[in-house]
Amino acid sequence: MMAAPRKPLSWIRIQMIGLMLASALIWAAIYGVGMALMYWPESGGFDRQLALFGQGLRKVAEEVNPVPADLQDALRGVDTVVKAFASDPDAAKGTVGFNIWQAGHTWMTGSEHIPKRRARRVAVEGFYDMTLAGEPYRIYSVWTADRALRIDVMQSHAGRSADFNNVMLSPASIVTPLLVGFPLLLLPVLIVMQCGLKPLRTLASELASRSPDDLKPVQVDDLLAELQPVVDEVNGTLGRLEALLRREREFLADAAHELRTPLAVISAQADEVLRAATPEARRQAGLGLSAGLDRANRLVNQLLILARLEAQADDPDGPVDVANIARDCLAAYSREAKPKSIRLAYRGPDHVPVAGAGHALESIVGNLVGNAVRYGEPGGQVIVRIDPDDGGAFVLSVCDDGPGIPAEERARIFERFRRGSQLGATGSGLGLAIVASAARQFGARIDVGEGIGGKGVCFTVSWSARDLTRSANRV
Repeated sequence: MMAAPRKPLSWIRIQMIGLMLASALIWAAIYGVGMALMYWPESGGFDRQLALFGQGLRKVAEEVNPVPADLQDALRGVDTVVKAFASDPDAAKGTVGFNIWQAGHTWMTGSEHIPKRRARRVAVEGFYDMTLAGEPYRIYSVWTADRALRIDVMQSHAGRSADFNNVMLSPASIVTPLLVGFPLLLLPVLIVMQCGLKPLRTLASELASRSPDDLKPVQVDDLLAELQPVVDEVNGTLGRLEALLRREREFLADAAHELRTPLAVISAQADEVLRAATPEARRQAGLGLSAGLDRANRLVNQLLILARLEAQADDPDGPVDVANIARDCLAAYSREAKPKSIRLAYRGPDHVPVAGAGHALESIVGNLVGNAVRYGEPGGQVIVRIDPDDGGAFVLSVCDDGPGIPAEERARIFERFRRGSQLGATGSGLGLAIVASAARQFGARIDVGEGIGGKGVCFTVSWSARDLTRSANRV
């Protein structure tokens, strides 16, 4: 059973999820910054609270100190106010408390929930940490001006954490910002997205309204700079597609034109066979018919090979030996070269293994050797040479001493159905087009130069190891 196609992700949904994650990260950052600001030694919120409370108790103590009973009553009222900030005993343990000591040694009054323990060193003032009754406390100590009373204001570390988390982790502090802040963040993002995606919708609408054969470049007004590369790539693809279609149309027109001649010859020779009055005339007409069929068959095969190469439909063959391919191609054309006394030679290593498509290599070597033999002069020679290097690359050259190709025509000889003006033999004009297509499949470079002894032509095809590896992986 085939799996159902996955629905494409919605950009708006992605943005909403992203905003929710961003809101969570922002809240976590606020929590961390708030904790740092509250816990920062001496300048943080908790320490400032202790210091303000301690300075306030100091003023009260200095004003009421002459009458100890009055001081105890006043500070007992302060303790009542402190306890009022907590609604239950457990919470009261986390509130700020105080102890007041006469001369720093004798406890005078203080908060009920705070241990009656003074500092280890009476002279210590300011902020410090101390463990009382097994629990760590943060303490701020200050003396009255006459140094008659020492005031210790303190809060447990656990109480601080409880106070901070009661504010930061309460439902109101978490849910309310999300309910209020998320829509405020989402609204401008949606507006920006709608405006930003408008050119894409315009582009999609413009492409959808086109006819299949309309490959003109896309024009979109008010395009954002970030979307310009998308439009450029679309236009580039349309341009390449238009060039491909134009080339294919030209190919079909040229192929139809080229097939017309051999088909006309076959038809004429068939008529000759039917009208032949004598066995000799019938034999001659049969030979002409066979030659026409061979030419048509060769043209059709070349068209199929070219279409296969340009579609990059070659099957992977695994490692192949280019030296064996070169020798096999020379042997295949030795029969055609013999009537013209053309000498065929191979120069290079006995074995040149490469990874790639063997059919494409055979097309390159076979067509170059075939052209050299077909258009070569009697008594001439054709030399196939392979020069490998240690890195896995190699250079293949096919040189002859035939009529050659004028320099001004070399730039166009790889076009389909293009024949050189100096060539006396007839042909389809597809051989070098096949060579060029096969070379492109390998990423190879083709150079055309002078042939043997300054005569003829020499085709040099160069591969790098990287090109061979890439083409092997592709096919």
